Amino acid sequence: MCPNNTPSPTEGTQRERLAAYFLSAPPLSEQSPSQRREYLKKLHTLGQLERQEILRFAGGSRPLVWGNPASLLQALLSATQRLAAGLGQPILIFPARETAIGADTLLHPRLLSIALCDLLCRACAAAPRQSVWVRLQEQKGGLAVAITATEPFMNGDSLALIKECTKLHGGSLVHCDETVVFSCGQAAEPPAGVRLYGCPTEEDLLADTLSPVWSLFYAGFYSSLESSKPSMSSASDSSATGASSVSSSATSAEGADKL
Repeated sequence: MCPNNTPSPTEGTQRERLAAYFLSAPPLSEQSPSQRREYLKKLHTLGQLERQEILRFAGGSRPLVWGNPASLLQALLSATQRLAAGLGQPILIFPARETAIGADTLLHPRLLSIALCDLLCRACAAAPRQSVWVRLQEQKGGLAVAITATEPFMNGDSLALIKECTKLHGGSLVHCDETVVFSCGQAAEPPAGVRLYGCPTEEDLLADTLSPVWSLFYAGFYSSLESSKPSMSSASDSSATGASSVSSSATSAEGADKL
């Protein structure tokens, strides 16, 4: 048996195979429909491995950086909103661009990104094509994110993941029925030696198909749609219709919209 903080041989083999696949796969915009479906299956597997790795290391120390959580959260939300539109899924963000936290704080960007994208995927998969509402608000001592769907969407792994995220970021978590609210706390100043974090833009996230907005959100939601219906024709039509709403500059996003 492998220790909890080390990957299993099976996981190691999966990661090696995924790395080889993604290095050799053509860009999404150049793939055939069958190639894109296979690509999204691989992305979904990658997302599951990312979640498992975080849960395996739960409670352990992680290196933190100094940056603005609002900038990262808003970029993630805007990117997922545009990708969701390609599958006919409305995500409503309130407020989308006006909210900003007044100070930088200690962050673990990867964990925060994975936790948020996982929650959004669960919320959308619980009631496909029905609105999901996200509110990003500054509050005393931190920044809160509220996600509301039309059906309950929290499961055991998602709960463990967001608990780990809020604990590491000095925040809190409240959930009931169809709403989950989590927060990130503020820090007065960065400890010595902590590096500054350069937040990716919305376009950066859309262009990188290995980012959590693709592997945790888009591929996960696509997989849930595919497994719940015998045919993906309606999703494919919605995706093609929403091509212009995803991105004109990110070729990866354009390719996925042709699913």
